[in-house]
Amino acid sequence: MVRSEIFSRARQGNADALAALMNHSLQAKQITVNVSVQEQSMVAIATGQTAPDQSFMVNFICRGLRKLEADSIRKVTIVGYLNGGTIPLWRETIHLDGNLDGNEEAEYPPLFSDRPTPPPPPVSESRSPVAYPASLTPIASRRRRQPPTLLSRVKTLVGVLLFLLVSAVAIAVAALVKLLTALLAENSIYSINLLGDLFRGIEIVEVFNVLVFAILGLGLGVATAFIPRYLGIRFNALIIILLLPTLLSFGTIIRYDNWINEFAANEGISITESRLKTDRYLYERIEETGIWGFYLHTARYPSLPLYVRQFEERDPLESEAVSRVERQVGMNPEDLSLLFSVCMWGIRGFYFLVSVITVIGHFGQGIDLADRLSGRVGMSPEPEGDLAGNHPD
Repeated sequence: MVRSEIFSRARQGNADALAALMNHSLQAKQITVNVSVQEQSMVAIATGQTAPDQSFMVNFICRGLRKLEADSIRKVTIVGYLNGGTIPLWRETIHLDGNLDGNEEAEYPPLFSDRPTPPPPPVSESRSPVAYPASLTPIASRRRRQPPTLLSRVKTLVGVLLFLLVSAVAIAVAALVKLLTALLAENSIYSINLLGDLFRGIEIVEVFNVLVFAILGLGLGVATAFIPRYLGIRFNALIIILLLPTLLSFGTIIRYDNWINEFAANEGISITESRLKTDRYLYERIEETGIWGFYLHTARYPSLPLYVRQFEERDPLESEAVSRVERQVGMNPEDLSLLFSVCMWGIRGFYFLVSVITVIGHFGQGIDLADRLSGRVGMSPEPEGDLAGNHPD
């Protein structure tokens, strides 16, 4: 079939002609495009050995249709797949009534060129276009899936094992760093006279959360290199959501455990008895017990009793601080306690926000690194030639 006739059919919206021209140009990219047209809508299924770049494919096809002046097509749905895949990597629908950015014309060459090209495969005139649902790959045009070989199964198993191993190492290292910094604070920083109470009040050790969650996010992001991208991201994102409050609670758990042990040693009682007595103290103060009661209590009352006789007493340092504030500002103890609580929850909220931002940012960086390591980086948006197969001089 002569080239002018193929162009003419493509301008009329013939699916075979459009697919033939696209596939001829995309051979070097190892991308295959299957096209279906119904009324004024076109569905283009782009399949490649690596993930077809979404931005490139959208601009390549839409700008080409405009240059071709295929007025019969007003809406284009473009879907990207990996070879043999059944789940779309991405999908985008474009209404050709809209305008692309002006600089895209320089970045993406015209769809067709006036220079001669080898003729594409013949176009069947009798075949009527069939539209496919955007969520499915066309059965007639989908490549026949080969049964998995022993080698492919071994590769999949090794990938899953490496994914689990790297994820486990990232979690273990982050948890270890968090545990060590919490122990360092309890056994060293918070033991400093005067300054220790101040540092404990503002929970200064939580500053190390930046390091903890940077390790966690980066490691879990890199782990996605070994399994399908969408599966790895979803699984490890769920792990991050579950681990975030767990890791943040390490410091509170260690402080609570140290308080129970120190109270038991001072009173000469067992750990079980110490836990019962401190739970009674917490319940009388805030009507909560255990670690949760301890967490709420330390947000409002900076000092903790280490003897039974202190249950109804106030720490001398705290009493002096309260008295000084009462004289200088005129605030009563209840208002001062409420103000301290507001400040503490604000500090804790700040640490939590920093942790969330850190883990999300480094998780994204880890995914980018995983894409490069696994070769999943999208193709360059600069095509090697236009859809007619021409290459720049």
